[in-house]
Amino acid sequence: MICRRRPLSVLLLLWAIAAPPADALFNLNQGKDLIFVNATYSIGFDSNVFTRQVGQGSFTQLAGASIDYSRQAGLIAVTANAAVSVGSFASMRSQDFTDPSLSVSFRKRYGRTTGGLSFTAHHESQPDPNAGQRTQAWNYGSSLDLHYPVTDRYYITDNFSYSGKFYTDKALFSDLNSYSDSIFVNYIYTSKLDLNAGYSIRLSDTSKNTKAHDQSFTFGASGGLLPKLTGSVSIGFEQRKSDSVTGGHETFNAFTSATNLKWMFSRKLSFSGDISEDFSTSSTDIPMNKLSLGLHMTTSLTAKLIGNTGVTYSSTDFLGLAGAGRHDNMLMFDASIGLAITTHIRTSLAYAYMINMSNNPIYDFHRQTLTLTIAATY
Repeated sequence: MICRRRPLSVLLLLWAIAAPPADALFNLNQGKDLIFVNATYSIGFDSNVFTRQVGQGSFTQLAGASIDYSRQAGLIAVTANAAVSVGSFASMRSQDFTDPSLSVSFRKRYGRTTGGLSFTAHHESQPDPNAGQRTQAWNYGSSLDLHYPVTDRYYITDNFSYSGKFYTDKALFSDLNSYSDSIFVNYIYTSKLDLNAGYSIRLSDTSKNTKAHDQSFTFGASGGLLPKLTGSVSIGFEQRKSDSVTGGHETFNAFTSATNLKWMFSRKLSFSGDISEDFSTSSTDIPMNKLSLGLHMTTSLTAKLIGNTGVTYSSTDFLGLAGAGRHDNMLMFDASIGLAITTHIRTSLAYAYMINMSNNPIYDFHRQTLTLTIAATY
């Protein structure tokens, strides 16, 4: 395996096993301030590291550590997280990576107007099936959420957010900046179910001078939809107006959705499903419309043993002149089994199989991953 990563992985493993049990590493101010630490170590195999037609496989290792801070006192609640992940590939040392991340959020819990403000920054190294390459990029984001009650049954929510993605390889990939705002009118239908309708707008531009203006009207519901069925449903209509060097002025229309459901079949068996469809811009500066459908099952085999399995299907249209009529269909099957060794230490074995089918054959690929993970939280 990868010898130069062994000292870090061995230290993490020994720390996870030997660390003393505690509800939190630090419990301050009579439980109002809590600090937790986490560590993970994974070893596995990836049959197609770059998600391309001619796959290159490698044994992999991943070690991570994080610290979480939480303060639940006074008018403003504060949470923060700092983490780092170190990954390595046995046969592709040039793809080794170090990904740090930092996030902080503030939430006003009392008063007529409530909401939260959050900031995130993280480095991300991952394969991009749309490009058939691995990417490295810094991601920055901020979000402001507001909740304002109008009457006993009606309330208004608003979310304003910014996201930025900046790639290391500027020649192949295009940086992306995006600003969005969503305002919804919500109606408390029952004590368990809220209905909503709203309007969203998103402005984005890339480093290759592609600008997009997205707007959508949606309606839906959230909470207890049926007995044992909870989650949120959102459907609507979306329009994108794009201005690019390749395609000029283009307009695209589509349905949009953001639906997540969970069905508690029994105390030991549950099912979850999700449906999403939205416009976006690929890392190679091409407008896309992606529809994704997922169905997963979780079962408690014993008090300490949990199994998960599921399937996800996605259909992606690459739009306009830049998209050149490309259409991809992706199917992924995943399964995992997790064991709680102690209250603080757990391990899992996960397998995933992915197949991408495109009308442009150079983007066809198969990928399999197998990963064994041990994690500790204190």
